[in-house]
Amino acid sequence: MRIDLTDVSGCTCLAARRIARQLTRAYDRALETAALTVNQFGLLAKLYGASQGGRKAVPLGVLAARLGMHPTTLNRDLTALRARKLVADAADPDDKRVRGVTITAKGTAALRAAIPLWRKAQARLERSLGTDAAPLRRAMAAAVAKLEQGA
Repeated sequence: MRIDLTDVSGCTCLAARRIARQLTRAYDRALETAALTVNQFGLLAKLYGASQGGRKAVPLGVLAARLGMHPTTLNRDLTALRARKLVADAADPDDKRVRGVTITAKGTAALRAAIPLWRKAQARLERSLGTDAAPLRRAMAAAVAKLEQGA
């Protein structure tokens, strides 16, 4: 069977992965002065939100699922944040056997300092995409969710 590279070059998944890498680089550059990657920023934001909702610690499995990350990738990002004391390990209040993580005061301060940098990057991207960005993002998320459900 002959391989038609035109089909492969039009692969939606490969194009989305390339775009995701480009977006990651752009946001990482924007957050550079805060010494955070966009993944770390997202982790801190999610943990901050959990803390504001009254959670003392978020179990690693729950955090990985909420972020759509593989647990090993999550652990790698958390290791760097732990080393800088931006997050700390904590027992899950519901089950002491479950390892959880929480944002520290230093992590909250780092997130607060990074927010203006993230907002600039976000505004720059939204200006580039125009007014169609939000509906497009929702449509892509819905389409991927359908794929994951086997529809």
